[in-house]
Amino acid sequence: MHGRPQSELHTMKHNQVIRWVKPPNGITLEKAEAGGWPLSPQAQLYVEGDLERPDGQPPLPVGITYAPLLSSDGTLISIIATVRDITHFRQADELKSEFVSIISHELKTPVALIKGYVSTLRRDDVEWDCSVMDNSLQVIEEEADRLTGLIENMLDATRLQMNGMQLKKADINLGKLANRLIERFQVQTGNRQITNRIPHDIPIVMADESRLEQVLSNLISNAIKYAPHGAIRINGQTLPDQIIICVQDEGPGIAAGDLPHIFDRFYRAKEATRKTKGAGLGLYLARAIVEAHGGRMWADANTGQGARVCFSLPRD
Repeated sequence: MHGRPQSELHTMKHNQVIRWVKPPNGITLEKAEAGGWPLSPQAQLYVEGDLERPDGQPPLPVGITYAPLLSSDGTLISIIATVRDITHFRQADELKSEFVSIISHELKTPVALIKGYVSTLRRDDVEWDCSVMDNSLQVIEEEADRLTGLIENMLDATRLQMNGMQLKKADINLGKLANRLIERFQVQTGNRQITNRIPHDIPIVMADESRLEQVLSNLISNAIKYAPHGAIRINGQTLPDQIIICVQDEGPGIAAGDLPHIFDRFYRAKEATRKTKGAGLGLYLARAIVEAHGGRMWADANTGQGARVCFSLPRD
């Protein structure tokens, strides 16, 4: 943990080993001793912070519990220090803070828009014509749908952590499922073309249709958001033991630095954060759904032809 050999640490004093990068949370051992600690055999001291390490190694988040060992007459014999690596807890706290920040922002936006449009339409001093009413109601409906989707994603993420993914399997024709989604999304893409290249003879799979629809919807929606120009293609391939479905766009692709993290919960690429809305749950949930079916999901590095995200499903 410290980065020095044990033999070297044995020869060092406490204040040479426990060196904090910045003031820690809690009273340090030196300050506590100066104030008269320990006053009883049951006294304990806890402090946590970032431990400085040698040779340019990154600081290590640690929590240290000090317990005194006293003789029968109350004389301090020694102090036992228990050092714990709290990196995991620090990451959990950061993730929780990030979650609250993202969700607060993502919830506020549609609520503010809905509130604003409703307040405007309810004004008594203006007569709105039908076109203004229709446009306003369309915005309200779209933002309500986005709010519903965000809440559903949060609930799915919670259920996934608590109970795993519950599936209701039936025979699914992936080509027909893709056609249905293309028809729905084509309204959002204008002149951009979404093409279904899944072979007509692709085998039927046993799967949860609503969940697979969620997966494909997420991939198509991402292609629309992150690649504002060019065609979107849905490809399918049949292998002896699995079926592979890929969604490819003609956008800038996925940066190499983002590629290992795009399926992480709440992760959003910096470039995407500036240009699009989202909570970073879509791909996390999509991969969980695919893995619950016994498949896997991956993204290709920038191929020079946009981003391509694929998933596989086992052939029963």
